[in-house]
Amino acid sequence: MTTAKEQIEQLLATILQESSKEDEEVLLHLLHGLRDKQQGIHRRYINAALHMVGKFEPDISEVRIPITPVIHNTIKVPHGGIIATIADAAMGGLASRAVPEGYNVVTTNMNITYIATTKNKELIARGRFVHKGRQTLVMTCDIEDETGRQLAIATGSFFVIQRRL
Repeated sequence: MTTAKEQIEQLLATILQESSKEDEEVLLHLLHGLRDKQQGIHRRYINAALHMVGKFEPDISEVRIPITPVIHNTIKVPHGGIIATIADAAMGGLASRAVPEGYNVVTTNMNITYIATTKNKELIARGRFVHKGRQTLVMTCDIEDETGRQLAIATGSFFVIQRRL
């Protein structure tokens, strides 16, 4: 019986033998993300895989990811689910920082309206509060590329829960 490490080595060897330039770019992107996770740069695998970086202030957040083939849909533009993911990260990350120590938030509802797409270099999601209650936070988020082209608008509701260990 082969170990997981041996299976990975065999699979990587096969992938590299049959790889296109795009396959190699994607693999390198994902491996760098995994390495960043191992080094503590990212706490979550999804953030590492997407090379997600965030900046959070008391009332506004900004989350960025590079546009690479990793996030492309079949027409080679950012997948709508990825756009929704960074919107959720921008709003949820900001909401989680606004609740008392020992608490966190979970997304209870999210709505996204797609406006345009892009082939540029970066997706940027900027979240802000609409309502800060004791049990529920309501957020809004604008998603654009690095040129300022508006791609989507999202809203989200977040419920305050006691942090689980």
